[in-house]
Amino acid sequence: MTDIEFGQPLPSNLDYAVSFGIPTWDSAIGYAEKVPEVISKMATGYPRYFPQPSVQRLCAYFVKRFGRDSEGCRPFPSVNLGLKCLEYVKSVTGPESKAHLEVETVTIKNHAVKKSGEPAELVLTIAAVLASGEEFETVKEYWKLRGECVSSRLAWSVNQLLDCANHGSDQTWQELEARLISAKKGEEEAKSLIKKRIVENRSSPFGLEKKNPNWKGLSLNSDEDVHLVSSGMSAISTARNLLTFLEEKKSSGYFLNKNSINEKKETLLCDTVGIFGFPFKDTQVIMTKFGKCKFFGFGDSGDVTELQKFLGTRKQRILAVFIETPSNPLLNMPDLKKLRRLADQYGFFIVIDDTIGGLNVDILPYADIVCTSLTKLFNGASNVMGGSVVLNPKSSLYPCAREYFKSAEFEDLLWCEDAIVLERNSRDFEDRTLRANLNTERLLKELLLPEQGKICKKIYYPTVTSEETFENYESVRNEHGGYGCLFSVAFYNEGDAKAFYDSLKVFKGPSNGTNFTLACPYVHLAHHSELEEVSKFGADPNIIRVSVGLEDAQWLLKVFSSALDVVRSRGSQHP
Repeated sequence: MTDIEFGQPLPSNLDYAVSFGIPTWDSAIGYAEKVPEVISKMATGYPRYFPQPSVQRLCAYFVKRFGRDSEGCRPFPSVNLGLKCLEYVKSVTGPESKAHLEVETVTIKNHAVKKSGEPAELVLTIAAVLASGEEFETVKEYWKLRGECVSSRLAWSVNQLLDCANHGSDQTWQELEARLISAKKGEEEAKSLIKKRIVENRSSPFGLEKKNPNWKGLSLNSDEDVHLVSSGMSAISTARNLLTFLEEKKSSGYFLNKNSINEKKETLLCDTVGIFGFPFKDTQVIMTKFGKCKFFGFGDSGDVTELQKFLGTRKQRILAVFIETPSNPLLNMPDLKKLRRLADQYGFFIVIDDTIGGLNVDILPYADIVCTSLTKLFNGASNVMGGSVVLNPKSSLYPCAREYFKSAEFEDLLWCEDAIVLERNSRDFEDRTLRANLNTERLLKELLLPEQGKICKKIYYPTVTSEETFENYESVRNEHGGYGCLFSVAFYNEGDAKAFYDSLKVFKGPSNGTNFTLACPYVHLAHHSELEEVSKFGADPNIIRVSVGLEDAQWLLKVFSSALDVVRSRGSQHP
């Protein structure tokens, strides 16, 4: 059941699967090193990195119709995004760039308009950026980092419409129109329910009212304070764009007393942010590609001191600090209370990615912005991408943030069919969180933790990563919350790590928070070209990251025990 061939959808019977099979250690290394014989086997991949089949087909359409020479293509769900991609390419390669934007628009009619205000038609617009060589690599980079990709469901619908327009029957066209109009009608309700669910998750997780005094006067409005995007990485890039929007307003005198010349002179456009703790790789890449970044890679009390020193001279300024709670893949938890005090003292904002912690932690009172990948545990089913940005109404950033989300700078590009699936999948989010917590706790306590220092070199989990992490996590843990479904296990050598991974009979591939257990050699997948550098921050190349699912706990214990037996049989000598 769990034996998925490399590059095939994972699970194999899942439509629109966002993960793909990486069944062996060697296939992971081949993928990380972009070995042609390995990459050529990929039918699909993680959507931001590798277009899924329906997106591949849409790309082929644009290349065939508009392509020049050996160009490749990446499609966006809005013209504005396509133009921004072109701007980025030109900022990298210069004005002589040959990349170009091509747009296709398909209009379908609503033949069953029943009430005023209901749209009479639905217009689907795809803006594809085409380029070749190094310029195409830059296009792919922007597509990956911006995170607002054409989803596989949107691509499938557009492909069907284009096919039907060229050589389809009237009946087929009408069926497509009816399906899409129905989905569009359901979009508003689905998104409204998702936003309300997010507010409930934060305001009263597991049905409990907040006891944290920092919640006094903090009330979320699902329409004004929660914004949906197409992926978790889009949530991060949206937060980064919001900070730039704020600085541009400041530099133009938006928040200044226009009679104070000196005050204007002292207000400079800042594009530096801080990253606190070792994060998911693309978060750091976004900060360095679209501005400047100061990296505090340990995210511990020592780095709190270093951050304070950095800011203490008053010659240094940062817009915000980006934090994961806890971090991926080392499961470190920073001291949010100290960081909040520093933010208030030195005038920067705190952006928290709580994808891993989810319902287990209460972090909004310490954040100005919270970004979440809804693709992961919120969704669970691993068949739809989505993300959210939640604003703290008590933040000094809030007025500008409200303006940003009402401006043309922000577009709600979560496709209607994706929103409907996401709403349906997230209905049992609380129950799945508790079940995954319990499975993970049992697996660690009964099997893996007793092997730490013996077969396993180190277990990374909020309860055991470090005493400091445990204390910081406990200080923000919700009353019924646990410690999550994600842990990492480091082995003493590559041979042991490979033996464990290859013999582990669970699904193996990227992503986390899935309803099924999912493992991957994370450090190699994300940092294979910089192993020595990231090892300084504890990212051991022999780490295997595990996202525990909802399977029977006894089955999980048996499967992991068998894999440990294989490592034990190697008889490796450990320090």
